[in-house]
Amino acid sequence: MEYKRKYKNSDKEVLVEWTDLGEGIQGDYNPDDPEDIALLRFDISLIDKGETIPIEDASYCTQVPVDTDDKILKEGLEMMMEEIFDAVIHGNSIKKVCERMSWISVKSIKAGQWKTGYVI
Repeated sequence: MEYKRKYKNSDKEVLVEWTDLGEGIQGDYNPDDPEDIALLRFDISLIDKGETIPIEDASYCTQVPVDTDDKILKEGLEMMMEEIFDAVIHGNSIKKVCERMSWISVKSIKAGQWKTGYVI
């Protein structure tokens, strides 16, 4: 799932998307471990004149399970976009913001706020 936002009257867009790379709570997802949960990663890119450019230090595993409802996933992408849009468009670093956003969970999305420790 992805979410794009175009910058005013320019050819620039920001792309935030969920990716399933087979990650779990302790690294690679282990379906044989009943305690493990398959988790999503977010990736952020700049699209400039049709070219997709991945942003450095803007891809992190989250606390959001792979099987999360699409409505909640969309809300999470919108929350992340609000945090990073202006910085990406203007070429500023988003590393620290992305580190904080890696704590995003279903609970934090439903609450509409970023809270470390708002696990799954």
